[in-house]
Formats: sequence, structure tokens, C-alpha cells
Amino acid sequence: MYEYLGNTHMHTPYSDGTKWHGEIADDAIKAGLDFMIVTDHNIWVDGIEGYYKNGNGRVLLLVGEEVHNPRRNPQFSHFLAIGAEIELSPYADDPQQLIEQTLAHGGYGFLAHPYDPPAPAFDEGSLGWQDWHIDGYTGLEIWNYMSNFKGQLGNKLRSLRAALNPSKFISGPEPATLTKWDELLSAGKRIVAIGGSDAHGFEASIGPFRRTIFPYEFLFRTVNTHVLLAEELQGDIDSDKRRILDAIGKGNTWIGYDLPHSTADFRFSGQGRNKGIMGDEIKLDAGATLQIIAPARCNIRLIHNGVQVDEVKDDINLTYIPTLPGAYRVECFIKFQGKERGWIYSNPIYLI
Repeated sequence: MYEYLGNTHMHTPYSDGTKWHGEIADDAIKAGLDFMIVTDHNIWVDGIEGYYKNGNGRVLLLVGEEVHNPRRNPQFSHFLAIGAEIELSPYADDPQQLIEQTLAHGGYGFLAHPYDPPAPAFDEGSLGWQDWHIDGYTGLEIWNYMSNFKGQLGNKLRSLRAALNPSKFISGPEPATLTKWDELLSAGKRIVAIGGSDAHGFEASIGPFRRTIFPYEFLFRTVNTHVLLAEELQGDIDSDKRRILDAIGKGNTWIGYDLPHSTADFRFSGQGRNKGIMGDEIKLDAGATLQIIAPARCNIRLIHNGVQVDEVKDDINLTYIPTLPGAYRVECFIKFQGKERGWIYSNPIYLI
């Protein structure tokens, strides 16, 4: 398998970001990304996709859209659409139609920061997902770095401390999001997980203190989505784009917090009557096994339909013999800045 590193959620001045596409691409290259998906609010920018290059390498820049109803107060239910190739904001007031239009045009749709904590110190409420009656979406953004950080802003003093050392305050996805994901998987739904930075590059000020606390390059070294492909990318924009998006849509991916330690080379695979990786179905038989290989020593947990069924500590390998069908996913935790942090969250393998 060939592994590619990407970030799936960011903004430019077309909405509320501070850098344009080419500038962000330079930061992505510096951070070692292979692809990036720009998702401005309620605007799909055509004609900007392609490989961007500088002296340090190249990155494939793709364009999606973060759609929400701007007349809704608070502005709940943000939706990340990728690969649809049309402007989707006209459907913002009808989440079900928004999803259906995304899929009808060959795209994939993810509920952005579905459990978004409020920041009362800054008069910002939750922007989480409220329309759980809808169906058909591809998956959930289980880890949004900026949403995760926002939950730490309990008061102005804590906010200042968090701004000076954000990594001390980031520990993993919102627990409610993981609970909801497991609930959906246990009900038999195929729900794909992604993770991203939600990068804006904005400046923050508290009294005399003012700085760009979350530069794009820094955020591109934090929460990313890692993609596995059967063949290498060839440098052709159209085919490379479709293969990356299809792998994301299928769930041949994991979410990695790459700041404590790179999550590259993580693998979660299985075999029964056939073999597969994350996002695949495997037919259960008497010889079925699941294999987890981590890129560094960590605590590895295997989750089946929301219940932990196995765990190893301070190791790089876990092998499990499943006897029940269902969705199996992996969580890995690593020590960073004196605390155990969420590190890797795999998409499920589905045993049938």
C-alpha cells in the first residue's frame, strides 16, 4: 500500500481564512503534506485545483466546501462536501437535500465538528450538528483541532495559557463524537471518520497580547487524515484526485495526531475468507485475524461496536482473533507533554 498524508479542512479569505491558496500550499509543503482540501464557508471555488510546487516539493490542492445556513442562529450543522464539483450553498437550509445533492454529483459528505463545545468567554456558542434525523452522509469529522481547542477556553486567563501552549491542552476527539460514531456503527451503518485542522490562520488578541496563534503550517503538523492507496499517485490531477477522494469516502484511512510523533506507517488489516484494510469488508471464518501495527510504542485499544475487546500497553503490535461480526476500529494513545494523548483513530474493518 502507498500512504499519503493530507489535511481535509481549512479556509482562505474567500470565507474566514487569512491566506490564499498558493500561500497555504507552501505551508502544506513545508509541513510534509501530500494533499490538502480547502473548504471555505458556503462557496465552492472552481479552477484552483492542481499540484502546487516549490523548491521543497509539491502538494495536491483540492477544493471542497463547508456548507451551513448563515440565517440560522446559532449556525449549527456545518457540512463538509468534497468531490461534488458544484456550488452547494443553495441547499444549506435543507440538510437532507444538501446531502442528497452532494452524493448525486459524485461527492462525499461529512458532518463537521458534530459535537462542538461552546466558548462562553468569547461569546461563541456550539456549532455542532443538530439535524440527526437526516441520513445518507458519508461520515463524521471525529477530530477537529480548532473545535477541540475551543473547548479549552473556559476563561480569559485559561485562554491566554492555551494560546501560548495549545499542545498542552489538546488530548483527543470530543468523547461525545466518538460515542455517537460507535452508536451509528453498532446500528450497522457504514460511517467514515476523517480528521482535520480547521485552519484559518487568524490572529487572536487578549488585552495587549496579539499573535497568530495557529499558523497554517503548525496546524498541518497536528490532526491529519492518512490515506492508503493500492498504487502510487502518478501526477495526473484528475486521476490522483479521484483516487484520493474515493479512498477517503471508503474509509481506507486513519486520523493521526502527528505532532507528538508521526503516525506514518500505522497499519490495521485483517483476513478471513478474504483480506482487507480499514474501510473494507472481511468475511468472517474460523481463521479470521485482525492485525495492528503502530509506528511507535503506545497503548493500543481495539473497539468492537463501541466496546473495547482488547488492549496492549507500551507496545507496537496487537493481534486479535475475532469471533463476532461487526465494526472493529483502533485507538492508539501516546505520552506527550506529561499526559496520555489520543494519537491514532482508525476507520473500521467490517467483519460480516
